[in-house]
Amino acid sequence: MAEAQMVTVSSKGQVTLPSKLRKKLKIAKGERLLVVFEDNAIKLVPVPKLSELAGVDKELFTNRKPSEELKVMRREWTKEFDERIQKL
Repeated sequence: MAEAQMVTVSSKGQVTLPSKLRKKLKIAKGERLLVVFEDNAIKLVPVPKLSELAGVDKELFTNRKPSEELKVMRREWTKEFDERIQKL
């Protein structure tokens, strides 16, 4: 359900987010928000902290060994690079 509150824009173009909404979204001083202009409206979207993203890709690496995959990719890139150098 949408929740609306009136705010005022300052002479510097600043607005104060109502404390009720800040608490609800756990937005603290210094946190970053993404400002999105869409459908003639401004949306403020909290940018997640890097620490909150830890483990979000866990399923991606299930039954995989990224370090081995990286070694294979590096060997392929090195081979391709060497082949290009030899053509010069």
